[in-house]
Amino acid sequence: MNPTVLLLEDSQTQARVIEKMISAAGWTVIHCETVREALDSLKLISVQALILDIFVSQHNTLLHLDQFRKLAPDIPILVMTAGSTQHGIDTTLTLARKAGADYVLRKPFNETLIANILTSLDKTTRAKHVLVIDDSRTVRKFAVKALDLKGHRVSEANTMEEAFSDVDIAHVDLVLCDVFMPGMGGLKGIRMIKQTWPTVKIISMSAGIENRVSETDALNATRKIGADAQISKPFSAADLNNLVDSVLVDAPLSQRL
Repeated sequence: MNPTVLLLEDSQTQARVIEKMISAAGWTVIHCETVREALDSLKLISVQALILDIFVSQHNTLLHLDQFRKLAPDIPILVMTAGSTQHGIDTTLTLARKAGADYVLRKPFNETLIANILTSLDKTTRAKHVLVIDDSRTVRKFAVKALDLKGHRVSEANTMEEAFSDVDIAHVDLVLCDVFMPGMGGLKGIRMIKQTWPTVKIISMSAGIENRVSETDALNATRKIGADAQISKPFSAADLNNLVDSVLVDAPLSQRL
């Protein structure tokens, strides 16, 4: 049986286009035109994903996100919006992430994008997505190879600025990042990620700064601002993968590496 998406979209024209995209990805679509209709439908049917337009008639769907969560607590929520300016769209999508949306989509989007997202929602096949951020090419190459061999999907970035520019953090399961990097740096970046995407796991890594800051002090600072785990450099591939596995399954850590 095909998985089912509940689509909330008040435009019949846009709904038909999006339905075709979803159907092409092998999913069944239940289309609702109002927030009330969508909430009532969730009381009667089981779905595997929600795709919600943020602005439906006179309603802001983000104000009802808690109700959707209560009716479908373990179901991924994708929200979508269009706007007259890039600033307006970015502001709306940031609010959506803070409200607890799992994915955000800018209209118009294409069939490939929605197909990739829906495919990623298959919990039985989806590889965990790990983002590695470090200004050291050697460290990135080592970590990416170790994580890739473990079966993870891996992205990499040289700086926090590059990560925020090139990767949609909302689609990432875990961020592995260095503390000391050019530009924004790890501490500010970790704080921003946790404030905007609180469910994204973070592992900080550091060798400290010789004669100035020890790796222990650096990693302790990241713990205070929300990092889920810490690892000292240098580390082995086995140590890294064991820690990543522990964080991703929310297993208690017997010790910080």
